[in-house]
Amino acid sequence: MSIIFIALRLIHILAGTFWVGAAVVTTAFLMPAARAIGPEGGKFIQFVLGKLRMSNYISLSAILTTLSGIVFYWIVSGGLRSAWIFTLSGSIFSIGAITGIAAAILGGMVTAPTAARMEALSKEMQSMSGTPKPEQLAKLQELQKRLGQAGLWGTILLVVTAVTMAIG
Repeated sequence: MSIIFIALRLIHILAGTFWVGAAVVTTAFLMPAARAIGPEGGKFIQFVLGKLRMSNYISLSAILTTLSGIVFYWIVSGGLRSAWIFTLSGSIFSIGAITGIAAAILGGMVTAPTAARMEALSKEMQSMSGTPKPEQLAKLQELQKRLGQAGLWGTILLVVTAVTMAIG
C-alpha cells in the first residue's frame, strides 16, 4: 500500500467520522435542546456554531471527506472502471459516494447559507433595543425550520453513507 493511499484513507475515515458524528449530535441533540430552551437556545446555538466555530470544523471535515473520498474512489475503482463499479462492493461504495456527495452539496448550498443567515439575523435582533420585530421573528422561525429540515436530510444521507462505507 502506498503512503498516499494510506493518507487518503486516514483523512477520509477520520474526517468522515467527525462529519457524521457532528451531524448526528447537532440534529438529534443540540437543535432540539435549543428549540426546547426557547429564545436563549438561539444564543446557545450561535455560541456553539459561531464562537466555538463548530460549523467551520464541520465544513472542513465535509470538504476533506468529500475530496479524499473522490480521489480514493478513483484509485480503488481503477479510474472508474465499470467492471469494478458494478461488483457488489463497488455498487455499495458507489451508493455511499453518491449519498456522501449529496450531503456535501446539501450542506454547502442549503445548510451553511441558512445557518449564516440565521446568525446574521440573530446578531441584528440582539443589537436592537427592545423586542424584535414580528417580521424578524417570522424570518427566524422560517430559517430555523429550513435548517432543521436540511440538517435532518443531511444527517440521513450521512448515516446511509457511513453504513454503506462500513458494509462495502
